[in-house]
Formats: sequence, C-alpha cells, structure tokens
Amino acid sequence: MTYDGQLEAYLGMARNAASLGAAVLRQAWQGSSELDIQTKGSSIDLVTQFDRASESEIVKYLQEVSDIAIMAEESASETPEGLKWVIDPLDGTTNFSHGLPFFCVSVALVDGHESLVGVVNAPALGMEFYAVQGRGAWVSGTALVLGDTKTMDSALVAFGCGDDRHERRDRYVPPFEAFMTRTQGMRRLGSAALDCCMLSKGWVDAYFEVNLKPWDLAAGALIASQAGAVVTDVSGAPFDAFTGRILAARPQVHAAMLEVIRQEGLFAGETDR
Repeated sequence: MTYDGQLEAYLGMARNAASLGAAVLRQAWQGSSELDIQTKGSSIDLVTQFDRASESEIVKYLQEVSDIAIMAEESASETPEGLKWVIDPLDGTTNFSHGLPFFCVSVALVDGHESLVGVVNAPALGMEFYAVQGRGAWVSGTALVLGDTKTMDSALVAFGCGDDRHERRDRYVPPFEAFMTRTQGMRRLGSAALDCCMLSKGWVDAYFEVNLKPWDLAAGALIASQAGAVVTDVSGAPFDAFTGRILAARPQVHAAMLEVIRQEGLFAGETDR
C-alpha cells in the first residue's frame, strides 16, 4: 500500500507522540521523583513507572489522532502484520535509572516489516532525530548526510549485549573480541535506538547487536539508513526489525565488518532464531 501523500502527517503525529513521552522522562530525570525500579524476566531487564507513564501519554495521543494499531513495549503483543505504531517509551531504562542521560523515546510507523516513519527523541540530550522512508533524515531540523570516509581500522563501533548476557557469554564475547582488535575503539552505550542515531550523526561509524525487539530498532534503523548508512541483518541479509538483529555502518565499514563476520563465523545460528 502507498502512503506517500500521508507520510508528512504521520511524521507530525510521531514527533508529537515522542515529544509527549520525552516530556515525562525529562521531568522525571530533572526532578526528585523516586524511581520504582522493577525487573522483567531477568534481574538486568528493568522497567520503571516512567516507562509506563511515557507509554500511556504516547498511546493516548496516538489513539486520539489515528485509528492505527499500536505495538508498545510495555503493553502490546508482537505482530508484524499490517500498519502499526511501534513504540519504545523509554529505550535505555538502565541508563535512565542511574541518571545517565543516554536514553530516549522511539516511535515508528511500520507497515508489515517496513518502517515508513521514525522518530527518536532524547530529552536529556536535547536532540530529536527523525526520518521518512525515501525522503532523508534530520536531527533537530538539520539534514543528516553520512559520508563514507572511514575504514574499519579507523572506525569507532557501537555494540550491544542483550539481557541474556550473563547466561550467553558465547553470544556476545566473540564479536566484541573480533572487532576490538580490528577497529579504533568499541563503545556500549545502552540504547539501540540512540546507537542508530549516533551512527546517523557520524559520532560512531558502525553499530551491531542481536537479541533485540522491534521497538528497539524500528525508528532508529530507518533514521540511520536514510542518513546513508548500510543497514542489514548481521548476516548481510536484508534488515528486518522483527528479527532483532542489526549491522549498520558507513558503506565501506559495513563491507569490511561483514567480511570479518563471515570469515570468523560470528553470530553463528542467529539467523535461525
């Protein structure tokens, strides 16, 4: 289905929705509210009352302005079918709970497996990233254009580890070791959506991770790709946010990293999950 005539309107809705969620997080982060920190599934997968409060504001607004289905981290089941809003009301909850300003709200409009609109609002950083499929990406009104001037040995690479990292060391350590010795540096920033946006801004040159959820990637991956990054599965297959796997990088760096992944047999079996 074609939505060309509606994408600007949808972008406005997504920006408004993300701004509402970001306002909740900003007030909580700047204020003296005591955090009610709970866990989801594991002792390192956190949720706070502000995840839920942010989601409530976003969902309420989107239900008022559209009749599109909603998939939100704290309240909705996963389904790749149809047109839907895909929402992470607080990506980087652990950072947020420690007072670290690297967290955000992520809102995407997704048709099936394809992101059409993406917004990532980082209230503590004062930055809003957004993109429309086929029309480019912006940060706070300035167009994002990612040049291809880096090689892998001069690249700064972001990566992530899922909440199963205590039990699945084998899933995360080999890729880290492989790229630690082949790049200028590695960074774990703690928010998949913002990792993608840092790539789109040129502050890192690549980002990879597995074991994510669609709301972690749906907006950020679109922003990175629209800024000029190559975004694929870690195997090099076409990117799909619903697999939870991503390799995103400047074009030359992406090709070099993919070659290492294939030579070293990294992420073996991930494409089967």
